[in-house]
Formats: sequence, C-alpha cells, structure tokens
Amino acid sequence: MKNYLLIPFFALFVLTSCGSDESIGSSTNEPVLSSVTISSDLSSIGLGDTLVFSAFTNLGLDVTSESVFSIAGSSISGNTYTFQEQGNFTVKAAYSNIISNSIVINVSVPLTAINLSSNSDTYYYGEEVVFNVVGNNGANLTNQATISVVGGNELEGNTYTTSNEGVVGFIASYEDLTSPVYEINVLPTATKFNQNVLIEDYTGTWCGYCPRISYAIELVEEQTTDAYVVAIHRGSTNPSSGSYDPYNYSAGALENLIGLEGYPTGMLNRTTEWNSPEPSYVNQVINLTSGQADVGLALSPTLNDNTMNIDVNVKFGGQFSASNAKLVVYVLEDSLEFNQTNYTSYYGGGSVIPNFEHNHVLRASLTNLLGDQIPASEYSADNVYQVNFNGAVPSNVANTENMSVVAVVIDGSSNAAVNVRGADFGDTQTFEEL
Repeated sequence: MKNYLLIPFFALFVLTSCGSDESIGSSTNEPVLSSVTISSDLSSIGLGDTLVFSAFTNLGLDVTSESVFSIAGSSISGNTYTFQEQGNFTVKAAYSNIISNSIVINVSVPLTAINLSSNSDTYYYGEEVVFNVVGNNGANLTNQATISVVGGNELEGNTYTTSNEGVVGFIASYEDLTSPVYEINVLPTATKFNQNVLIEDYTGTWCGYCPRISYAIELVEEQTTDAYVVAIHRGSTNPSSGSYDPYNYSAGALENLIGLEGYPTGMLNRTTEWNSPEPSYVNQVINLTSGQADVGLALSPTLNDNTMNIDVNVKFGGQFSASNAKLVVYVLEDSLEFNQTNYTSYYGGGSVIPNFEHNHVLRASLTNLLGDQIPASEYSADNVYQVNFNGAVPSNVANTENMSVVAVVIDGSSNAAVNVRGADFGDTQTFEEL
C-alpha cells in the first residue's frame, strides 16, 4: 500500500522537475539581427573625391562585402564611389532585407579661384558700376572680397562711379586668392533727348462720348508741346449708316494689339490706356513727358505739287535698351469739319456739334501700323538711322496745307512707344538733345 502511494508521488516529482528544466531553457534570450548601420570616413568631400562605405549589424558583424549600397536611390557596385557632381547625396545600405540608416554626403568644389564681373563691360561717364565676385565653386563672395582699381585705391564696397573716360581695370582679392584683371570701357556722357508722348485716339464722328477725349487733348495741348496726337477714326463708310464716319481708317492690327473694346479709347505710348474721364487725368499724359529719352527723332517733310518727300532721322543716344526697334510714320490732316454726335456736356452739351473741327486725323501710314524694323546694327551710340519716304499725297487728304507727319520709335518687344515727334510739311528739324 505504501509503494502504491509512492509511485504517483515520484511521477509527479519527475514531471515537475522536467517542467522546471524546460522553463529555464526557454527564458534564455539569444541576440537577433535587427539593424544595419552604415558609415563613411568623411561627410564632406570635394568634387572628384572617392569615399569608402562600411556596414555593420547590431550584432557587431561587418557585412560591408555582403551589403548593397545606394546613392540617391541608385545602387552602386561595391562599397566605394567617386562623386562627379556637386550637392548633398543620401547614402544607404541593404543587407538581408534590412535597410540601414541614412548618411548625407556633401560634395562641393574646392575654392581655388575667384572671378570679378559686372552687368556690362561698357559704361558712360558718371554711371555707377556694380561688381560681383564669385568663386569657381559658385560661392558669391562679393561682400567678403576686396575690390581695387588697378594701380589705384580700394573701393568702399562693390560699387564704382565712373570718373574718367577710357579703359579702367579692377581686381578682387579674397583670402589668398586674386582675380584676373577685369576691364570696363567708359564712354563720354550718353546723349539724351527730350521725352515726348504719343496719344492715339480711337474715335468716331458717330460716337457720342468721343468729344470727351477731344476736349482732354485740348487740355493737354494747353500745358505741353511734347504730346503728339493721332486720331484713328473708325466707322461705317456708308453715308446712310448711323455709324458713318467719312474719316474711317482701317486699323485692325492696332485694335488687336490693344484689345480694343469700345469707343472712345485713348492709348498713351501704345500700351497704357488713358484713364476715364480723360479730362480729369490730364496729368497722366503730362507725367509721361518727364525724364529723358535714349532715342531722338528729327523730321524734314517737304511737298512738291502732289509729291511728298519725308526724311526721318532717328538718333540713338548709346543707352537704348530695346533689342527690337521699329519705326512707324503717319500722315495726318487737321481742320476737317464734320458734324460730331455728342452725349457729353463738353462743347456746349448739344446732341450734335455742327461742323466740329477734327484734328490729327490719320490719313495714311507710310509703314506697317506696328512698325518697320530698324536694323539692330543701327543702335550704336550717337548713330543716326535715316529713312526716306517719297510718294504721292494720300488720295483722302482734303487740303495738303493741313497735312503733318508723326514718327514713332517702337520697342518691338513690348510694343511700347519709346519716343515720338511730329512735324509740319516745310519743317526742317534737328534733334532735341538735352
């Protein structure tokens, strides 16, 4: 009976002991692979340098030869790479489906030379030159460098006001580097011309609000002689039409240029619309005659019986900035009388102004309405570009004694008028140099 009882107890002891041994064995923590760390000997290098990369696991194993390295997302062969571009490059390694940390390598060009420059090699007497100093690695060193006149004094900062005509040399220095000599050519003071303004008045004898601009033009002409007007009449050529205008001139190219939406419309220098009501904005026109122009005009129109001979001279002052200059030449007629519809309070306020005097009426354009090209070879300082127009008086002119000519230089890139001038037949003009 005692033996019977001992057997289960012994079995229980054995089972309990075995269970205890298994528990101890399962609690032992073996280290496992969980991460890969990439490294290199440098993080900043010069262009053309080669880096060596290494990869180690969290277990301390060198897995460099078994890892795949990538730079900026592209795999490389092996663990070395020669950098041929500037910039910051992210490098990673992959080992056993584990992606390493990222390191960033900065690649730059060593500073070995500096260069001195300005925005032009040619300046006029009294102009300011602004210099820049740039390293061969692209670094802007202007504020850190010292700039000097060759054989002269250091500049204060990076600006120089030209004070002598001829060639002037400059050098820049930074740390132990010196730039090559940089030369500018200083020309005599650039010729400047009186600045005039072009008013193109899109109008019609049938247009009831058009007298508003006619009145505003009279106010302008009371204050300045530097405004030249071209009245572009538009309307039907059918006398029985309610929009009949005997002075109609087809000007579709100009209307498309400005996006004409209605009448009246006043355009200043072709690209600026005259604010409405125009009589309240006379100063908008006057202000455009301030300043100086870099191009001037001189006209000499003559009339022999029914033949016009028109000399147009264009002089470039040397600082003309347009790269695409064009010339427009108009023939106008004054003192044309025809009834004018009127919805305004101007000129007595009647619904019709009898025998209204229409001035500056466009009769012909001797050039393309958008301008004839002036060769770029003509833009040099103080050069005079000459063109002659010879032909019959336009057939629509009523009285040759009331004819005049207006010539305009256009910046073909912006379509803006650069300068303008008008002359009566028989005038012989000189340039309005300042």
